[in-house]
Amino acid sequence: MRKLVSGLRATIVVTSMIALGSPAVSQEMPLRAVPAPVTPPADFARSLERAWRSADGSPGVNYWQNWAGYDIEARLDPETGRVDGKIQILYAHVAPANLNSVFLHLHQNIHREGSPRYDSQEITGGVTIRSLAADGEALSERPAAEGPGYQVDGTILQVSPTIRLEPGDTLQLDIEWEFTVPQDGAGRMGHSDREMYFVAYWFPKVAVFDNLRGWSQQPYLGNAEFYDEFGDYDVRLSVPSGWTVMATGELQNAREVLSPITLERIDAAARTDSLVVIADEASREAGTVTTTGTGGWLTYHYTARRVRDFSWTTSNVQNWSATSALVGARVDLEPDTVERDERGRGGEPAEAPAESASEASAGEERRVLIHSFWRRDRAPLWEEQWLYAKQSIEHHSEYTGFPYPWSHMTSVEGGDIIGGGMEFPMMTLIGPYAGSQPTDLFNVTSHEIAHMWIPMIVGSDEKRHAWMDEGSTTYLEDESRMALWPGVDHHRVEARSYLQIALAGLEQSMMRHGDYYEPGPGYGIASYSKPATLMFALRQLLGEETWKQAYRAFISEWAYRHPSPWDFFNTFERFAERDLDWFWTSFYYETWTVDHEVISVTPKTAGGATVRIIDRGLAPYPVTVRIRTANGMDFVHDIPVDHWLEGNREYEIEVAATAGPVTRVEVDPNGVVPDVDRGNNFWPRGG
Repeated sequence: MRKLVSGLRATIVVTSMIALGSPAVSQEMPLRAVPAPVTPPADFARSLERAWRSADGSPGVNYWQNWAGYDIEARLDPETGRVDGKIQILYAHVAPANLNSVFLHLHQNIHREGSPRYDSQEITGGVTIRSLAADGEALSERPAAEGPGYQVDGTILQVSPTIRLEPGDTLQLDIEWEFTVPQDGAGRMGHSDREMYFVAYWFPKVAVFDNLRGWSQQPYLGNAEFYDEFGDYDVRLSVPSGWTVMATGELQNAREVLSPITLERIDAAARTDSLVVIADEASREAGTVTTTGTGGWLTYHYTARRVRDFSWTTSNVQNWSATSALVGARVDLEPDTVERDERGRGGEPAEAPAESASEASAGEERRVLIHSFWRRDRAPLWEEQWLYAKQSIEHHSEYTGFPYPWSHMTSVEGGDIIGGGMEFPMMTLIGPYAGSQPTDLFNVTSHEIAHMWIPMIVGSDEKRHAWMDEGSTTYLEDESRMALWPGVDHHRVEARSYLQIALAGLEQSMMRHGDYYEPGPGYGIASYSKPATLMFALRQLLGEETWKQAYRAFISEWAYRHPSPWDFFNTFERFAERDLDWFWTSFYYETWTVDHEVISVTPKTAGGATVRIIDRGLAPYPVTVRIRTANGMDFVHDIPVDHWLEGNREYEIEVAATAGPVTRVEVDPNGVVPDVDRGNNFWPRGG
């Protein structure tokens, strides 16, 4: 029992006033349901048995993960939006299993006529495969049951090579393909007036084969997002002269494609906290931003190591603003998944990737370039977007304890492609936010950049468990909002939408697959505001220091790996040193709610009173009750969660006669409990 009162005399009196326990069950309320223990699926239990994962939430000593390397050449014709490409994929199979087929994603097939989708989408024809070879052997399209070949089913490409893959094998796939960039690619990519393109989920990408389910060949239907494997990329992108390209990774041939003055300005931006204008309307019109190229074309060469995706943007009109963010030294991690040879292929464990030239030596702070591409006539608020991105990178690096690991972070104004924002490694596409407040643009910038940690570093399955990335990202966004604009507790503000929907009975379980939510607010609440609220609630339950240790351990231990919800649960229980199944079951699996109520304050004939607290919800939750009396007493009393876990619905607090008449009772005076109806937390009502 915790007692907080003012003054020594009050402490002595209050100690004698409190009588624990009146757990006698009210005649008005039946015994409550007790949350069941969390029972992970059999696949997770198998991973524990084989030491692929650990019971304390960390990766197991035998954890394994496949890898893919991509060599891509592609050309975009901005006038038609046509992309022609060829790709060589090296798939390193280290899993203890034999594979007769390999599955890839053709995400652009969501725009093919007849392809399954969550809602209506622009029809472009999807992906056309011109040729496909496995280990040098040309394959033709045929049903998978008929033997070696490839089969397209919606957004899934199944490749069946002649020789199956065994542990330690590497498969080489060579594919030529083409597609037309949609104007609106499910609100996540596309083009705006054919003067800017944001190209994402655009190439054949190997699906994840993990140690929970094996292949995760989930189709892209347009709602739930992505589950991607980490890999290395070597990409050459051709666009007309005068068009700039910014992409995931490091530009390898800057002097071939960017003018000397552009390079000077980028170098200046890499050393300052102030704004540097790399390109504006005048320099774009004058043609001084890029080199002339060859035959009217420029080829930008980018490489990226250990990222889960690759996206890029190109334009010949957008303003280009830049600065740099100051972050800590990159976190040292365990060896990378596979060794690469000179072409980025291989299969043996290797050392961690070397730092790029823009990164400082170990133990030193380093600068990250911040790029912002935007159009003044479309997005006047973007004058300050570079500053919001800089603050977000610096704040999130410090808060997570995991400094941003890459050399740049680029934000792109997407015009009518997108309303909110969408994230990819080192890249984010954000709406213009014309007519909005600066805080709105900051919020979405902070949110999308927070995704660089989850799922871009911590590779969660966004499709099955959207709350793991969207919830943690929303929480981090709220923290950064309070850092830049103090004075408002944005965690409480965030909780309002969740509590309103919960009170209305419109919730759906957080553990539901992202494509299977019923129409309405269920997906948004379960993925964004509710898990962010629960993250804040968990911080209050565990205490700031314990929570931060668990939070940071989860990020660092699962960096560049694939955690599950049960790894998340176990990590926090490891640092809490207690069972939290009641929390996970009540709020993550179920849609149970907390509704504590001061049901009565009954004076006694000899003085004093009985204060009755009832929980009308189903979710057990510890709570503090503050009582004030006419004699000036002001004390708090804690109701432990164990009381509710015993099946009780009611709790009584006895106030001694010496304390005087009770004048006010308040449940959860600090406002940290996710209570769906705070109106009944007071006595007298309205107090």
